[in-house]
Amino acid sequence: MAVRSDCVAYLTEAGCSAMRDYGVTTVIDLRSASEVAGALDERFPRTAADAPRPAGVTYLHRALVDDVTFDRMRGAKDMLERYLLMLQYRQSGFREIFESLAQADGPVLFHCMAGKDRTGLVAAMLLELAGVSRDAVAADFAETDRQLSSWYETWLGRAAPEARLAMRDDLSCPPERILAVLDHLSVRWGGVAGYLEAAGMSAAGIDRVSARLA
Repeated sequence: MAVRSDCVAYLTEAGCSAMRDYGVTTVIDLRSASEVAGALDERFPRTAADAPRPAGVTYLHRALVDDVTFDRMRGAKDMLERYLLMLQYRQSGFREIFESLAQADGPVLFHCMAGKDRTGLVAAMLLELAGVSRDAVAADFAETDRQLSSWYETWLGRAAPEARLAMRDDLSCPPERILAVLDHLSVRWGGVAGYLEAAGMSAAGIDRVSARLA
């Protein structure tokens, strides 16, 4: 089992209990080193030192986008281009994440900050490996908008009026965006498995990841 989430680094005790009750044994944090070190989201005002961690849960930091790649992504024209830049420059990051998924015992929770872009990419690739239909993958990605709709409005309300149109587009998770990513993976690498193999992941490891959602 694999669970996609927004940041769980600052869960309350009640939240930790809920995560434990769900059966999560491994948490994979996709945030960059700078985010982990102190770029706190306004939703999580507590300090890292105060964050409780349930006993028996293994925490792994596997940055999907490092600070250098964040800089490269700033000039991208839209979110699709940013996603493709992640694939281009962070193949090793994806390999480390999927190897951690393959090696974990029990249910895994993976998160970034908001739980939409980096986790959305990983979730779509997981579903593709498991043989889930493209329509279902697209629907799962689009569900992000419904889950985060109240936060979208909060963030848009804080933005300058002239920036809101572009920001709304960046925040949204239209199904055609993730389908374009999967098409890109198919054309350039023959699919998600080919991408991970080119990154250095073993066929056995890829099979273990595929079986996680079987």
